[in-house]
Amino acid sequence: MKTLRLLCLTMLLFVGACSEDSTTPAPQELTIHSIQSESTELIIPEGGSADIIFSVKDAEVQFSHAIGSAECQVELRLSDNPTKQPEQFRLERVTKAEGIGYYRASIADNGNGTPYKTDVNIIIKLPTGELVRSNVISVRSSNFVGGIYDITLPKTKNPSLKSDIHFSYDSSSRTYKAHINEYIATREFVATIEGVEDEIITINGLPYSPSEAINFHQDVTLRVALDGKTTDYILHLSCFTGLPVMSINTPNAQGVWSKEEWVEGSVMTLDGMGQFDDLDDVTLSIRGRGNSTWGYEKKPYNLKLDKKQEIMGMPKHKRWCLLANYMDRTLLRNRVAYHLAEYTSLAWTPRCEFVELFLNGEHLGQYLLTEHIKVDENRVNITEMETTDNSGDAVTGGYLLELDFHFDNEWQWYGASGTPFAVKYPDEEDLTEQQLAWIKDYIAEVESVLYGSNFKDKQNGYAKYIDPQSFIDYWLIYEICVNHELGNPGSVYLSKDRNGKLFAGPVWDFDWGTFSFNASPHAQWGLFIQWAWWYDRLFQDEEFKALASQRWATLKPRFEQIFDYIEQQSDYIALSWQRNFAMWNISTDINGDENLSFQAAIDRMSSITRQRIDIIDQALR
Repeated sequence: MKTLRLLCLTMLLFVGACSEDSTTPAPQELTIHSIQSESTELIIPEGGSADIIFSVKDAEVQFSHAIGSAECQVELRLSDNPTKQPEQFRLERVTKAEGIGYYRASIADNGNGTPYKTDVNIIIKLPTGELVRSNVISVRSSNFVGGIYDITLPKTKNPSLKSDIHFSYDSSSRTYKAHINEYIATREFVATIEGVEDEIITINGLPYSPSEAINFHQDVTLRVALDGKTTDYILHLSCFTGLPVMSINTPNAQGVWSKEEWVEGSVMTLDGMGQFDDLDDVTLSIRGRGNSTWGYEKKPYNLKLDKKQEIMGMPKHKRWCLLANYMDRTLLRNRVAYHLAEYTSLAWTPRCEFVELFLNGEHLGQYLLTEHIKVDENRVNITEMETTDNSGDAVTGGYLLELDFHFDNEWQWYGASGTPFAVKYPDEEDLTEQQLAWIKDYIAEVESVLYGSNFKDKQNGYAKYIDPQSFIDYWLIYEICVNHELGNPGSVYLSKDRNGKLFAGPVWDFDWGTFSFNASPHAQWGLFIQWAWWYDRLFQDEEFKALASQRWATLKPRFEQIFDYIEQQSDYIALSWQRNFAMWNISTDINGDENLSFQAAIDRMSSITRQRIDIIDQALR
């Protein structure tokens, strides 16, 4: 028995000794051997996201998948360039899915609208630095129909370019857009269009060739056929500031330094930039224009074409103006004022369009090409007089008059009220003594009645001679725009047709002191120009005041549309504004916005217009 107990103790000691001396092998560290996506294709809606399930082996491995954290081990990488991540979409989050070792990856579109079809891998970075890649996943956007990846104008194929030009995609309009900073008149470029192998591409109905130039003067239609589906895109290439470019060349590059002498034999071309019809070799004469504006560095000009010509959608005529808008920090004052006038009953308001002007190859900045105030069926549409129209009904019209304190016209006089009148039509060389005498007598009669004791009489008062509604609509534009020129008066126009009354208009010259309280601070508190010229007397008539209130009630909803117009036009000229004011520094302090940024000047214009509409509304209710 003792021997047995000794044997058992010996065995226990042996076992214990073995346990101390032997080592238990540590459990083997698990690692990821592979990643497998359940699908090889993923479609992401524009601006949205889509999920794809993947699994890892070994399933028990734990890894950090908190996207955005420093410890995250999961990424998307391009299959053909494993060092780069995709640009058009991103890995938004990774969460555990049902089943051990299964995960859900949410992939989000970056929202730039560009169609894409890109092959990627899901990558997990191991602590050792090793990268484990999934099978290839083809990710495409929901707007990837035609199969276009990229459109480029490479410099290597287009020597006139300073660098490669890349198109971006606007999904809302199915338009590929690109911009060239410098002005290139001949916009024919070779384009590289990258897409899937089996697609068929046509450009404006013709087969696409990677070596043939495409004319980008107008928008280009790109048609792509793939897998039985046909998709049309627009290629839009803007250039310079995006505005049409007018180029005028004078004989021997002669300068334009006179308001009186025409430089004849000049030639004009217009690059409509895809917005308007191009014009080639239009012969014309050019000279300076304006009163105070002619004294500024940036000169305004008058144009006289050799024959009537439609320009930028505006009706045919020989006479046009290039307004410099030198003192206008917004470059929109005239444009916005004329647009406001178009909401009224005024018979005609000058049409206008922005252009970039090159004179003898030198860029002079942005100008406003504007219809000159002339008697014509498409402009001031009144009877055109002959030199023989000197009596009877014939001598009663038509006449175009200007009220201008500069008093620098050929045929002019002061009325009994002290108002300076001038005859602008008939032209100075055609106006006869009988016609001048008749219109002077007519104005004298109007003033005699207007300032007489019976001026309110419905039959024989002022309403027998002038059209009240046109006078009110005309005055409202000056009130809204804070244009004090009605009080000078300056650049104020009236027309009188044969056997007709005097009508106010057209409006003109709204770049000086307008859309500002600097020149007219009292405009902050009420009507400010109702005392001007004949208006002081007209507003003494209760019926005239009532009509003003009625017209305001009718026109105010239309005037309220001007804020959208200001925003749209400011977007349109933004690039042009930058170039213009890189060339010209306003040397006057007239409008009060001379040192503001473009957006600040535009915001100020809108704010003051808002105030004026509210002030007039209070006054005319």
